[in-house]
Amino acid sequence: MKKIKQLVLASAVLATPFLAHADMQSMDDAALSGVTGQDGISIAGTFNAQIGAVTYTDADTKGGSLVLEGIHLPSVTISDDSPMTVDVVTNDVKPLSGGAAVATQQLQLGLPSITGNVTVDAVKVGSGGASIGSLTVSNLNLAGSQVRIWGH
Repeated sequence: MKKIKQLVLASAVLATPFLAHADMQSMDDAALSGVTGQDGISIAGTFNAQIGAVTYTDADTKGGSLVLEGIHLPSVTISDDSPMTVDVVTNDVKPLSGGAAVATQQLQLGLPSITGNVTVDAVKVGSGGASIGSLTVSNLNLAGSQVRIWGH
């Protein structure tokens, strides 16, 4: 029975490229006028992040510090209904060397509502001290933010 299942699975895997094959057909102007398209891509998903510790050290003569340990961003979600978008846009950018602004193509990342909480397991005064509590930052929201990327 196991060998039959393996044979069926192997046959399905080998047949997949043939099932995906499609013939290219030319379209006349009337058919082509009814076609619409989109550009750009959308990204959605669930992301997990963790930081071991963040330490603030006071610069005075006593050199005290504050340590945040066990920082988590569990299950930060970008939903399918409001995904992160990636598009190519054109904006006028002033060159680093100065001069007039130049029309420049840029990769633009549009950040949607990103939901999740940031938690800190321990807040310590001094690197070896006992924890004085924990911390939660709720309702993280980056809606409407944009990041643009281009070469120079």
